[in-house]
Amino acid sequence: MKANFSFLEYSYNSKLGSPSALFKRLETLGWTLRSRHKKSGASIWNHNKSIMLIKDNPDITSVAKATGLGFMIPSLQDIELPDTELDPDTGFFVHKNKQHNFNIYLVSESLMSQQVEKDYQVINDRPAMDSPGLEITSGVIIENSDNIIKDLLAQIGFVANDTGDFYTRLVCPTSKFTIMIDKNNNSGIKSYIMDTHDVFKATANYTLRDIKLLDIEHDHENLELFGKLQHKIVGYNIKAWGNEESYSLENVIPGNKSLPTNIIFRQRKQYLKVNEQTINYYDNRLQTEK
Repeated sequence: MKANFSFLEYSYNSKLGSPSALFKRLETLGWTLRSRHKKSGASIWNHNKSIMLIKDNPDITSVAKATGLGFMIPSLQDIELPDTELDPDTGFFVHKNKQHNFNIYLVSESLMSQQVEKDYQVINDRPAMDSPGLEITSGVIIENSDNIIKDLLAQIGFVANDTGDFYTRLVCPTSKFTIMIDKNNNSGIKSYIMDTHDVFKATANYTLRDIKLLDIEHDHENLELFGKLQHKIVGYNIKAWGNEESYSLENVIPGNKSLPTNIIFRQRKQYLKVNEQTINYYDNRLQTEK
């Protein structure tokens, strides 16, 4: 099956609290509510090319949680993942793994627009006027020590191309979307990875919005490798990997109570990939700041 990443799913449990704080957090981070399901109230949000499906989920044990991924496939006849059924709350076919509260949506490329037009009411079709500058979702980090989620992803075309002590990198040959499997526990999606054309501009925009960013340490780094970028890296508190010719310049929005998922946003040159070293660094820094 050729599955191309399309959207993220985020859930809230209305029995445990109002989703208003989640919605406000999404708006502050740059997402815009675009449409709402006519019956269930599930909603579709976007931040440029990053799309998020938001829905009520009484099975999660927290007010809000990242719960799934959506993929485009050529045709519904291509669905090979067992126990994939039409979800009336979204209008999309979904495989639900209730053990981990993890959903995999499979949407036909040819029917996507038609399905949304039929089942969803447009709330806002105007271009966002004040975007912080994140462009696309290019990866996720999933905690899954029992390999159940990893095995499900393998059934839709993801393969392991690098395995470390604590992480396995999964890639899909049909896209540049990367999934890092954290083998330490089974908590599900813990971080999103977003790409931006200008990490410095995005950092400045989030600072103006009073969004807390990760405190980066530069004490023992050789930033001279980054040439003219050195002073901007320090001034904007950016984590830099690589050198002036091949780099990933990154910053992190730590998860909070309203949206408990970290967002790593980055600007890349020569397509530097996320790896175990980078994730371990952020894990350590996030633990230090708790």
